[in-house]
Amino acid sequence: MSISKEQLQNLPTGPGIYQFYDNSGGILYIGKAKNLRNRVKSYFQKSEDLQETRSEAIFQMVGLANQIKIVETDSEIEAVFLEAELINKIKPKYNSRQKDDKSFQVIEISKDEIPRVELRRTRNVDLKNKNFYYFGPYPSGDIVKRALRILRKIFPFANCSQTKYRRAEKISKACLYGDINLCLAPCEKSSIPECKKQVSYLKDFLSGKKQKIIQSLSKEMTDLSRRKKYEEASVIRDKLFALEHLNRFSVGLKDSFDDFRTGSIFARIEAYDISNIGGEFSVGAMTVVSLGKIDKSDYKKFRIKTVSGANDIAMMVEVIRRRFSNNWPRPNLIVIDGGVTHLKSVNFELQKLKISIPTIAIAKGPNRDKDEFHFTSPEIGKYFQKNPELKNFAIIARDEAHRFSQNYYRKLHRKNLLK
Repeated sequence: MSISKEQLQNLPTGPGIYQFYDNSGGILYIGKAKNLRNRVKSYFQKSEDLQETRSEAIFQMVGLANQIKIVETDSEIEAVFLEAELINKIKPKYNSRQKDDKSFQVIEISKDEIPRVELRRTRNVDLKNKNFYYFGPYPSGDIVKRALRILRKIFPFANCSQTKYRRAEKISKACLYGDINLCLAPCEKSSIPECKKQVSYLKDFLSGKKQKIIQSLSKEMTDLSRRKKYEEASVIRDKLFALEHLNRFSVGLKDSFDDFRTGSIFARIEAYDISNIGGEFSVGAMTVVSLGKIDKSDYKKFRIKTVSGANDIAMMVEVIRRRFSNNWPRPNLIVIDGGVTHLKSVNFELQKLKISIPTIAIAKGPNRDKDEFHFTSPEIGKYFQKNPELKNFAIIARDEAHRFSQNYYRKLHRKNLLK
């Protein structure tokens, strides 16, 4: 294999597509990533624990790989759709499961007067049906659902049945999607041409033609402004802004095979806690559970620098910001000691930092007699329900963070008393 560690280390850290080539220049495999360097490097990790999560075909493919090429994208969302498009065109040998698996999903767009957009199982559709456009297939239904949910806010579309549409048209009353501007409500308004235009933009996006859309929207906005239709121009402006900032949104891509051990345990859990009394000698602590074991060699202490007064939430945000300004190993799960407000604040900070890591909060209550879990998404909550042992690891990490931060606080307090 001619792929060196230096080549892997020099890969970009943004989202995109990676392609493995063999000696003859043929493409063996195409994949997507939110962090290209992390994802590609994960194929070459040697730990026996991590190999359990990989198929024999992956080992075989890596053994044949002679070269890696990447295509950077502006966002995770674009990586999802570009991967599917390239696999359909190239049909690499080691992507055969994605070509054949009938449980995968496709985006179906009808060619009706009012186009309908739906997510369908490949086993339930005829991909050769000329009455529809098909995009995909996509291995992860959850990821493509999230991506479509985001895109629908930019390009509203209808997904109702003909029966439901005719009923709404008869009473001239839009459904909830029309009320919240996720559909242009052609059943209620004369907006059929605009509906077609928005779906046309969506098709272009799914085909990797984002720049074409931006050029078209920019021209339309300029024309509206020239005609002093400022309100309509502002709508186009917002679409352009959303398209140019899609990197703000995460759709849940994973970048390594070590996200889980034996299918249920996060490989690296980092827990955070804050200790202070009345805002004095405020400190933060980070503890680590690695592959199910406490790893004290990676513990970190933080003396709070930017927050004055007793504001635990702001202190927690400062700790998170400082932690991710360092090039330390990334966790697969973040646990914070706190409630819903703590979780929302930390999650907002992670989004600003363009970091997508599952995060939970565990509220301990005033008497430290509770273990109330809060999750950033229903998917994470469901995962914890299916893996009760994971709760125990999270609690261990949280308790360790509390103990470690308390010890650091007491040490600083004692030093001050001795002055």
